[in-house]
Formats: sequence, C-alpha cells, structure tokens
Amino acid sequence: MNTQTISPPFSGDDQSALEVEIACQNVHIYYGDFAAVKNLNMDIYRRRITALIGPSGCGKSTFLRALNRMNDFVDGARVEGQILIASDDIYARGVDPVEVRLKVGMVFQSPNPFPKTIYENIALGPRLAGYTGDLEELVVGSLKRAYIWEEVKDKLKASAYSLSGGQQQRLCIARAIAMQPDVLLLDEPTSALDPISTKKIEELLLELKNNYTIVIVTHNMQQAARIGDLTALFYQGDLIEYDRTQKIFSAPREKLTEEYITGRFG
Repeated sequence: MNTQTISPPFSGDDQSALEVEIACQNVHIYYGDFAAVKNLNMDIYRRRITALIGPSGCGKSTFLRALNRMNDFVDGARVEGQILIASDDIYARGVDPVEVRLKVGMVFQSPNPFPKTIYENIALGPRLAGYTGDLEELVVGSLKRAYIWEEVKDKLKASAYSLSGGQQQRLCIARAIAMQPDVLLLDEPTSALDPISTKKIEELLLELKNNYTIVIVTHNMQQAARIGDLTALFYQGDLIEYDRTQKIFSAPREKLTEEYITGRFG
C-alpha cells in the first residue's frame, strides 16, 4: 500500500484558505507487536470536517484516539512518530496527556452522560479544571451551541438519563465544547441514533466547524459525503487515499477507494 505522505491536491485558492491544525508525521500505532496504523503522514486542517472511513478494523478509530492520547488507557498500546498540534508533539516526553485532552475533546459512539443533572454534565468539567469565568454563562452557551438549549432549559436539574438518545449525544457534544477545545473528535457519534437525531447531529457539526476542527469516524459513507470537507480511506492500517470529499466520491485516484465506496467490499 502507499504509505507515503498523502497531500490533498487543492487548487491554489483552496489551499490558501487552509491552515494545518494537526500534522501527523511517520505515525505508527501498535497494540503489542500488532501494527494497527502504519507509517501515516497526514495533515488535518483547521475548521474543516475530516471524515475517516474504511471497513471495521482498518485503524481509523485507533488513529482518532491517538489524536488525544486516549490509547494511553489501552495496555500494550504505543505510538511512534510525531503528532503535532500547534507545532507541539503531543507524545513528546513530559507532555501531560490531560492537557492534550483539554485541547482535543472527544465524543464517543454511544452517548455517555454522567449520572448527574443536565446542568452538572456541562459544569463539572470546567469546574474541576479551574474555570474562573461565569460558569452559568458557559453552561448556557455550550447548550445553545449544541442546539439543545431549547429542549432542556426548563429541566436543567433533571437527570441527563431522562433525555432521549439523540439528546444525550448532543449533551455530550455540549459537554465537550464547554471545555473550550480547539479540536473535536467524534467516533461514530450517530451509529446508534435514529435518522431524525442523526440529521440534527450532522446539522450541528456543520455549524460547529465554524469554530472547531472536527474529525469524525463514520461507517456511513453517505454521512461522510454530506458533511465531510475532506475524507480519508483507511484499509488494514494504511491510509489509502485522502482528498476533498467530492473528489473521493466522484473521481478517486485509487482503485481500492473506488471499490470501497461502490460497495464491492467492506
């Protein structure tokens, strides 16, 4: 497979509007002796949605978790190479992974609200992190940005578990952005949701990209096509192709990409 640097061939106008948020250089990710991601070189662009697609077990979720050091919690996992955010290697000696996760928030496949009130789900993290601003304003603003304020404003003291699955996922997004990250990672955030909730999450992400760099893992290629500015195909630990989403779905360079998006495997 091609494991060299894959740079999207943007036109001059497109390229001038892009800034690199995350630079991945010669990244290998291992579980013990198994190489889950191999020699990955990839830039992730600021205030764009990058969709990661590929069959199960291809390395896309492993790579996503590496972007905020969530793989640190997996026994035997290790990362080689460099992942640079704001020119700082997040795996360099002495880097505090907690500080990394404050800059790079994450939303998981299944909604995982805290067993607390709706209000405390948003307020707890900033309070523990020593937030010194107006906490009430932060909570309300985060819920509004996550498009859930109107649904919860009269029941902030109710349990987060009283919300529907789609509402819980938007609450989790609000919880993540309350920490004021630069990057938002989402691992199949709509896979357990109904079509109406999925549509609301997608609309939310399209709005949030005005302020956040977003990376989303999705098995739903139609979702990648709807919301992704860029799409990357992973296969057996390799980055096969990475380009503007329209190009990936209309005129991919690699035969494997064409076979995947046309349903011949995966």
